[in-house]
Amino acid sequence: MAIQGQTTIPKTAAQYVVEQLAAWGCQRIYGVAGDATLYLMDVIARQDRVQYVGCRLETTAALMASAEAKLTGQLAVCTATSGPGIAGLLNGLGDAWQDKARVLAITGQVERKKIGTGTKQEIDQQLLIQPLAIHSTLVADARPLPVQLNRAMRRAYSRGGVAHLSIPKEVWMEPVNAPLYPLFPEQLLPQPVQGQLDGALRLLNGSSRPIILAGRGVKGAEPNLLAVAEKLNAPIMTTLPARSSVPNDHPLFVGGLGQAGSEIASDLLKEADCCLVLGATWWPSDYVPEGIPIVQLDIDPAAIGETVPVAAPVVGEMRVVLPRLIEGILCKEKVEWSRQVQSLKQQWTARIEQETAVDVVPIPPQRVIAALSRCVHPDAVITLDVGDHVLWFNRIFQASRQEILVSGRWRTLGFGLPAAMAAQLAHPERQVVALVGDGGFGNTLVDLATAVVYQLPLTIVVMNNGSFAMEQNRMVQAGLSTLGTQLSNPDFVKMAEAFGAEGYRVEEPSQLEPALTAALASNRVSLVDVVCDDPIVPHTKI
Repeated sequence: MAIQGQTTIPKTAAQYVVEQLAAWGCQRIYGVAGDATLYLMDVIARQDRVQYVGCRLETTAALMASAEAKLTGQLAVCTATSGPGIAGLLNGLGDAWQDKARVLAITGQVERKKIGTGTKQEIDQQLLIQPLAIHSTLVADARPLPVQLNRAMRRAYSRGGVAHLSIPKEVWMEPVNAPLYPLFPEQLLPQPVQGQLDGALRLLNGSSRPIILAGRGVKGAEPNLLAVAEKLNAPIMTTLPARSSVPNDHPLFVGGLGQAGSEIASDLLKEADCCLVLGATWWPSDYVPEGIPIVQLDIDPAAIGETVPVAAPVVGEMRVVLPRLIEGILCKEKVEWSRQVQSLKQQWTARIEQETAVDVVPIPPQRVIAALSRCVHPDAVITLDVGDHVLWFNRIFQASRQEILVSGRWRTLGFGLPAAMAAQLAHPERQVVALVGDGGFGNTLVDLATAVVYQLPLTIVVMNNGSFAMEQNRMVQAGLSTLGTQLSNPDFVKMAEAFGAEGYRVEEPSQLEPALTAALASNRVSLVDVVCDDPIVPHTKI
C-alpha cells in the first residue's frame, strides 16, 4: 500500500511513472520513441534519475531489458509506441517471458476515443501481448494509474516475467495526485519442509554414484554447491547460464549436459544412481536415462517436476536449503565412482586439447573459443547469440567467474549485441564480450550505432562462416537441400568503422589472440571478424 499520510504534489501521469520507477531503483528505460510516447520522452529528458537508452529497434530495447533483468535480478523497463512499436517489442519480450526475467513493458496507445476504430497504429494490445505477459492492463484514465503501475511492477517482480501497461496518448498529460508506492519489500526466504529434506537425504545418502545438475538458480550459493558436491563426492554438470557456478578446473566439474555439453556428462549420468538437480529445469531427453531417481531443489514449486518426474522434491531457497543438506549428508569415499569420474575427465580434457590445437584455415570454431577463453577477463560478462557457436562455446570454453547471458528458451537470433549493451550499462567496470554468429548478428546489428552513441567499450566477436551453420548442418545430416542457409555478408570491419567502432579482421589462427587482446583492451566499441569454418557439431540431427 501507499505510505499513509504522505503529502503529494499534483503531477502528470508521465511524471508519476518516471518518479515511481526511480523510487523502485530503475536506472534505465530502453526504447524507441514514437507518437504515443512523446510526452513520456519529454518528462524523461527533464530529469536525471532514470536514463533513457534510445535504440534503433524495439526488439533491441526489449532484449536489453530482458538481459539486464537476468543479469541483475531486478526489474528492467522497456517502452515503445502503439501498433508496430509494441509489435517490435514482442520478440524481446518473448525472451523475458520464457526465461522468467523481471521486465515491465510500457507502451503508448492511440487516443481513447479512437480505440476500436481501426485508426492508424491501433490494435488490441492486451490481446496481442497475452501469450507473453503475466499481467497486462490498459490505463484508460490517469486516476487509477498509481495502483495499476504498482500492481504491474509487483507482479513482474514477484512472479518473474513480463508485465505490461498500455497508456493512451492523452493520458500521459492527465493529472495524478497520489503518493509513490515503496519499493517491493525483501521477501522472507521460504523454509523447506523437514519431511522433504528427510526424503532428499535418504536418497542422497543411499546412493553410491550420485551426480549433480546445477542451473542458474544456484547463483549466490556457489560455495554451498561445491560443499555439497565435495561431501557427496558427486561430479557436477551445469546448464549454460550456470557454467561459472563452479570453476571449470575443479576436479568434480564435468561440463554441460546435452549436445552443447560434454559427452562425459551424459555418460556419467547414465551410470549414476541418483541425480541432485539444483535450480534447473533443463533435462534434454535425448541425453538422459529413464528412471534415475531425482532429488530436485528449487525456490519455485512450479519448476519442480516440470520436465521429468521427481522422487524427492524440496521447495526452498538455495542459501537456506543447501547448508541443511550439507549437515545431513553422510560422507562416503565412493572410491570406484571417483576413479571413473577422473578417468573420463582426463580423457575428455585430452580430446578438447586435441580439437583446439588444429591449425588450419578456415579457423575451426574450437580454436576461436579456446583463444577467447585465454584472453577474456575472469570477471567478464559474456553474451551469446544463438547458433552453432553456442554449442562450441559450451563444449570448449573454460569458465572461471565469468557471467554468461543467453536466450535460454526463446533462443532468438540477435540476442548477443543487445545483451552486451545492457550488461555494459549495468556494469561499466566489467569487461563485456558478445560472441555472435554472422547470422544472428545480422538481426540487430543496426544497433551497433546505439553501442557507439553511448560509448560502450564492449567487444563483439563475429564467428563468420557465411551461413546459418546450425540449420545448414542439420539439413546436411538429414540429406536435405541447404536452401536458405547461405549468407552474403558485408565486410564487417568496414561496416564497424562506418558505425564509428573499431574493426579487426582475423583469417589465420596466429592472428586470433593479438586481435582479441587489442579489442578487449580498447576503450571503444570493437568488433573482431573471425573467418571460421562451419564443422558439424557432434550429435547434430534435425
